[in-house]
Amino acid sequence: MDVVTVVLQALVIVLVLNILACLVRVVRGPSPRDRVTGVVLAGTTGAASLAVLSVIGPLPSLRDAALVLVALALVLTVTMVTARPR
Repeated sequence: MDVVTVVLQALVIVLVLNILACLVRVVRGPSPRDRVTGVVLAGTTGAASLAVLSVIGPLPSLRDAALVLVALALVLTVTMVTARPR
């Protein structure tokens, strides 16, 4: 294994730990806004981890899955902003 692969694997581990921290915020969030922010952050961090995994491994289709996660996070954000009571 070369140095780049080891660094990318370490990056994936850090990103997965970040996803777990986001999910803790989703479960314990004091307000719905905190929960939605945690879900959006977990989704985009998941997309980043999928993108890194697509570079490491032989599955370039993980990039497509990362794009889908980002699109879902965008839809969730737009939905929450437009559904907010005024």
